[in-house]
Amino acid sequence: MKKTLLTWFLFYAVFAANAQNSSLLPVPQHVSFGNGRFLLNSSFTISIKADPSDSALYFAVNRAFQTLNRRTALYFRQQRITAKDISDTSSLIIRVKQKKEAIPGGDESYTLTVTPQNIHLEAPATAGALHGLETLLQLVQHDKEGFFLPVVSIQDAPRFVWRGLMIDVARHFIPVEVIERNIDAMAVVKMNVLHLHLSDDEGFRVESKLFPELQKKGSYGEYFTQAQIKQLIIYAKQRGIIIVPEFDMPGHTTGFLAGYPNLSSTPGQSYQPGPRFDLGDKQMGLMDIMKMINTYPTPSFDPSKESTYTFIDKFLGEMASLFPSPYIHIGADENNGVSWRNNPDIVAFMQKNNLADTHALQAYFVKRVQQILTKHHRHTLGWEELLSKDLPKDVAVQVWTDGAKMNEAAKLGHPVIISKGFYLDLFMPAYTHYQNDMLAGNLPDSVASKVLGGEAAQWAEAVDKDNIETRIWPRAAAVAERLWSPYKVNDVDDMYRRLFVISYQLDEIGVQHISNYERALRRFTGGADITPLKTLTDVLTPIKGYKKLFARMTAPKSMSYQTTPLTAISDIVFVDPEVKRQFRVTVKNYLDKPNDAAAASITLQLEKWRDHRAVLEAMINNGLMDNSINENSKKLYAAAVIGLEAIKLLKNKEKPSVDWLKQQLDALDQMKKAYGEVELSIIPEIRALANQRIDAEPASYPVF
Repeated sequence: MKKTLLTWFLFYAVFAANAQNSSLLPVPQHVSFGNGRFLLNSSFTISIKADPSDSALYFAVNRAFQTLNRRTALYFRQQRITAKDISDTSSLIIRVKQKKEAIPGGDESYTLTVTPQNIHLEAPATAGALHGLETLLQLVQHDKEGFFLPVVSIQDAPRFVWRGLMIDVARHFIPVEVIERNIDAMAVVKMNVLHLHLSDDEGFRVESKLFPELQKKGSYGEYFTQAQIKQLIIYAKQRGIIIVPEFDMPGHTTGFLAGYPNLSSTPGQSYQPGPRFDLGDKQMGLMDIMKMINTYPTPSFDPSKESTYTFIDKFLGEMASLFPSPYIHIGADENNGVSWRNNPDIVAFMQKNNLADTHALQAYFVKRVQQILTKHHRHTLGWEELLSKDLPKDVAVQVWTDGAKMNEAAKLGHPVIISKGFYLDLFMPAYTHYQNDMLAGNLPDSVASKVLGGEAAQWAEAVDKDNIETRIWPRAAAVAERLWSPYKVNDVDDMYRRLFVISYQLDEIGVQHISNYERALRRFTGGADITPLKTLTDVLTPIKGYKKLFARMTAPKSMSYQTTPLTAISDIVFVDPEVKRQFRVTVKNYLDKPNDAAAASITLQLEKWRDHRAVLEAMINNGLMDNSINENSKKLYAAAVIGLEAIKLLKNKEKPSVDWLKQQLDALDQMKKAYGEVELSIIPEIRALANQRIDAEPASYPVF
């Protein structure tokens, strides 16, 4: 959406002037703060002027009303908002022109106006009103006079129509209640697509009544029943979110083949769900695994048999009747074609049909499946590997590794969804997702017109039901803002300020990213006070990229990622620690403009890190804490001592000696190295104090 330079200047001038009063995330399209406030009290009431049959709207309004009541503890006199509540004198008046289910591409705009007398929320369709309610809740503030909303006028609409979160439930099964909490969090930050990766080599996770062996032999008893799926769909719909199912094919299909081995391109082989590569009892290096990815005959469907398409037709027909989503995702990724080349019948089929190679055979398979989905009135969506010059134009392409595929797919006329740069399972800090240049503001019109939006992706090799929320939130909110707000909303420090406000609001509504973290720490302390341990773990972060996953994959088979308990410190700590971000801002501000208050704050934090060691060291002997905790605790102590020496020099306006600086920087370089699959996140800030200057953070990190 193009804006004149003057429009942008005015928008940012107004927004920046009121930033200290705003924790809105994502930032709305237009915000104009005024003077004054609307004070909340127990007489606060809501009326709705909309289609009385719009159950999603009435549910959302009452849910927001209850959240507001809990947050303020004002005991509102109005008990429940119904279609009878249409008063023109209510505190909040909501007007919705059209009852309409939320789907990507629908009108999601809204206007929200707060005056000292009342609040007006207006939207052309239901989805906009749901988003406006979340904005209203984020506006609530408190001071000595009580709870209030600032006077403001907001006109808002999303930059992109597809703002998704992909959750892999195949590698580790993620139960319904966890999915529901993620849906709640998505609604807060205005995401509108939940993409469930329901099948893979490690498991098949949804009940099929036509093919019951799928869940019987493909899930180890962990799967969603159709009744649960129907309830999840309703749950998401009430929050303005659609659920897009993914059934990966023709590769990543062991979950299918466990129950129906006749679909396999390797006749006579039996299957059971598990990691894609059988490593035996060998401990393999990273290069060995990379070679295996390209040469291992990975399980896949046989695309040469008509019986394969008969099965797919019946199966996808059943799933289309279960999932109302306009799209069904067919995966189509990482199929190396080795098992096809090893099958003489498949090779003969390729020759007979003039298919030059396995890429052409995959294109043939994808087109056949697309025709099946079209018959069932569904659009096809798949990962970038399904792209070919003959792919039907209505097939949407999800880009995840090769940025050039975005331009290629768009120029061929395909809808495009971006996940490259939004992979949460790579343990990257939020700012790297936030500054993802795949969705820069200067995309050519020919490309921009085809980009539907993007999806944050949480693959589940290294997550389970107990740590997945800590892995997704609050970082996914940074992706949500990138997909909703104008691209030029890109102040990283302000994003982080608002991100952690949202994090505590998510905690308030029941998302367990914080409570799961603290619960896991109590296991290490045996129920004792977690404070000294938390002082350490609050500044630890998992190693980045695929290093952590491959650390598990390269272990002997008995310790594969599916059977390894995800209870190590590296499985528990946040990817983007709040304490680190706050410390960075304080250090940056102090180095820009030295002052006693900032110096005192830095010193207090460094002393806390230094002093944690004495208490934690006594607890380490309880036998519950591993060597990773001990070694990283030593590093934090040593880094804090260096920091305290550095801040003393700064306060005294002394330059460090060359020898001292070299010695400390060399020591910090050693402390920067990962131990136990975690890194000490505050080393760059300690280094900045020693150097008496702060360096920019890296734009990206190596994936391997």
